[in-house]
Amino acid sequence: MDKLQHANQLLQWREQRQLSAEQLQQASGQFPLQPATGLWLAQANLILLFGTVVLLGAALIFFLAHNWPFMHYFTKFALAAGALALSGVIAIRSVPASLVQRAALLAAAILTGALLALIGQTYQTGADIWQLFAGWAALITPLVLLSKSRACYLLWFVVLELALGRYLSTQSEFFWLLASPPMILNLALANLVILAFAEFALPRLGVKANQTLVRLAALILIAPLTYGAGIGTWDNSYQPNLLVYLPLTAVLTLWYWRQRRDVLILALLAFSAITVATSMLASLLEHADDFFAMNLLALFVIGSSVAAVIWLKKLQQTVVGKTT
Repeated sequence: MDKLQHANQLLQWREQRQLSAEQLQQASGQFPLQPATGLWLAQANLILLFGTVVLLGAALIFFLAHNWPFMHYFTKFALAAGALALSGVIAIRSVPASLVQRAALLAAAILTGALLALIGQTYQTGADIWQLFAGWAALITPLVLLSKSRACYLLWFVVLELALGRYLSTQSEFFWLLASPPMILNLALANLVILAFAEFALPRLGVKANQTLVRLAALILIAPLTYGAGIGTWDNSYQPNLLVYLPLTAVLTLWYWRQRRDVLILALLAFSAITVATSMLASLLEHADDFFAMNLLALFVIGSSVAAVIWLKKLQQTVVGKTT
């Protein structure tokens, strides 16, 4: 638990009158209540460095797009390839595992996608967009593994998700989320693989603080699972989604309750369960009196939400108490 979390907990205890002013003063000698100047500078340096990388990559992309009719394609390739080569040289010449190297690898990963888009637009290869994203994800995989950076892994996850979404959209005439139950189920299962990778593989690959990536992976898993299961309470064609949802969310809840104690993921799972249960109750009340059904559903949503919040609050206090 870092110093800022300790300070936050001490201040909460003081607000709850569990600590006196003298006890708080004594504790502040070991755990400063305000972040030191060095922490502010380190965080600002991190934000500015990676923000600069993202903005420079976006600037190159928009420069090429704005001046597309006025530039020879050799000039476009020279700019994109030159920027990619420069980021590669910086990554090679910088100190291994340093912020500069990670930022340079992130720039190389972004510019790889820009170069692929430039090639596709120039030569009109006829490839689907999902193939562009899939190729982008495949090409930057070595860079991502080398970087051990959460920013690079975040970009990689986003590109993979875009590739999956665009691939599913090619399999239907409609928006993929409204098209087919198997598509939603396949997306959820693919996202389950991403969650397992973020949970178990990232620490072994050198990514120390993987909690943010795990939570993002959990979100993109729970969203299609909940959507498919909610419709499955009404539509028989979506029942496989519901049948997968029930045991999978039960396993996830047990894991993040007993093993990881991640309150945010448990909150996602709790309100996902409330959503599916509300949909199931609504399907049971389909032929009931409208006034009775609406009021019962409202009471159920309010009551279950309050119960979930109380449980999560107690769980959060337990987690904080164990880590202090």
